[in-house]
Amino acid sequence: MLATQDDLHALSSSFSKLLKRGFGKGPQTCYAVLKGNKLYVYIRSFMTPAEEILYGNHQYNLIAKFRTSVIRTLSEEFLKESSKLLGVQFESFYQDWNYDTNSGLLLFVSNSVNVDTKTEKMGSEGINKVIRTVGARFHKLPVALRTVPSPTNSYTIELKGVLLPIENLLYERGETDLLLTQVRNIKNGYWVHKVIIEEALNRSIEDIFMMWDYVENKNYIIFIFGRIN
Repeated sequence: MLATQDDLHALSSSFSKLLKRGFGKGPQTCYAVLKGNKLYVYIRSFMTPAEEILYGNHQYNLIAKFRTSVIRTLSEEFLKESSKLLGVQFESFYQDWNYDTNSGLLLFVSNSVNVDTKTEKMGSEGINKVIRTVGARFHKLPVALRTVPSPTNSYTIELKGVLLPIENLLYERGETDLLLTQVRNIKNGYWVHKVIIEEALNRSIEDIFMMWDYVENKNYIIFIFGRIN
């Protein structure tokens, strides 16, 4: 799957307009990068005044539910616009937002694109071991773990079979607040062990995104080293 810089710039501009329409305020920075069968859209300085107030009052679950709900409503247009501009069908959509760094990441996955297995490289044994060790303190050990294509200055790991039975039950019962709190605790746990992960990757981590798929029982962990390009 190929895309020109003009295609990606047009997509970034389109996303910015959609976000502004949905929130009344567009992001300061929005740019898209295509790697393998995955489209990454990195966003900075996106918070609205209302979200800033909620964040300042520590209403983390409320702000997360608000933004997730709006983005989910817009996701059909995101998928449609991405598929139209890049000429490929994207079936899956994920999102994560970090309010302390005022950054966000959207991830689109196409199941119809055949990815060269050489690009689906295995992560080094060092980082795999660290992720399993750190992750075991906060979530179920993954059944499978692999490194997937990601933009320059970032590193993406896909973990499968990571949900605990209680998490599946919470999802089935729609216990959103408990799941959001759990997800936030897991991400904070990775931040606490940032130095160990940095040593394994031999890079300084600027941001961490975690995206959960409760239906497919998997998640993506994306470490950002600097500006995505």
